[in-house]
Amino acid sequence: MRVIFAGSSSFGIPALQLLMNKDFPLLIVSQPDKAAGRDLRTRPCPLAEFARSHHLDLFQPEDVNAAYSLDRIREFAPDLLITASYGAMIRRELRKTPRRGAINLHPSLLPRYRGATPIQSALLNGENLTGATIFRLNARLDAGPILGQRELPIDPGDDHGSLQEKLADLSARLLNGLLPSLEEGSNPGMPQDDSAASYTRKLGKADLILDWNLPARAVLNRVRAFSPQPGAQTFLRGQSLKVLAARLIPEPALGAPGSVAVITKNAGIEVNCRDQRLLLTRVQAAGKKIMDAWAWQLGARLLPGDSFGQPQFSQPHNPLREEK
Repeated sequence: MRVIFAGSSSFGIPALQLLMNKDFPLLIVSQPDKAAGRDLRTRPCPLAEFARSHHLDLFQPEDVNAAYSLDRIREFAPDLLITASYGAMIRRELRKTPRRGAINLHPSLLPRYRGATPIQSALLNGENLTGATIFRLNARLDAGPILGQRELPIDPGDDHGSLQEKLADLSARLLNGLLPSLEEGSNPGMPQDDSAASYTRKLGKADLILDWNLPARAVLNRVRAFSPQPGAQTFLRGQSLKVLAARLIPEPALGAPGSVAVITKNAGIEVNCRDQRLLLTRVQAAGKKIMDAWAWQLGARLLPGDSFGQPQFSQPHNPLREEK
């Protein structure tokens, strides 16, 4: 079976490895290299980088639905198109080009969490169950017939990075079980229940900011949803600090939301939220490496009573700092 695999993030790599192991003729479609990082060097996305390192046939069109792109794809004569976190719409003419159609690997239990941010959104909402779905692409967002689906419990210690890795592996295993029916064209899929659908939204910089006035669990969910990249943010003395790992402390808050309650040696920083405290365990200051929160606070000379907040907030008076 001749397969086109379209993806951008690392989410699709386990499924692509599966197809490589089966020796299917492959054409990899990915996003063009883009300037990224502080130095704005041109870099490939993770899936394109993987394809290059394994000497796979790689095609990176600016518009995958354009005439030149369709010509390149038809020249390959595909049997199946598989997309996984590709980041662009697949229009009708392209969907109809492969002999067995086009399918997508999606990291949620559709019809729940349709859209571009299902993993982050599930973590933000404090879900304890998610899963992987493979469905046929159609003209509507993540709404095509479901070919297969598997559940996955969300561990309390999961963050976006660990959960994406688990769902990527699960999606590959699900695809492996579906390949015989996809080759035969014998799996029409089951229609989705649109009445049960929910949708995610694109998340921006404002979503990264921690609001210490929320319950501690909601703050923790935001930390988990954006770790390890791009990292949930708070601010201390006007400087940005990424919070990459934390855990709940089953003790009530001791002060105003955002204020430092306790600094625990070799453990981290307990910060007051609306209801209880959150122990920050791993952080990253602007322009610095990732550190244990305990080690970071030694250099920051943090004191109980100091406060984290948002960039427009002035830092409250801390008499302990004046005494020191």
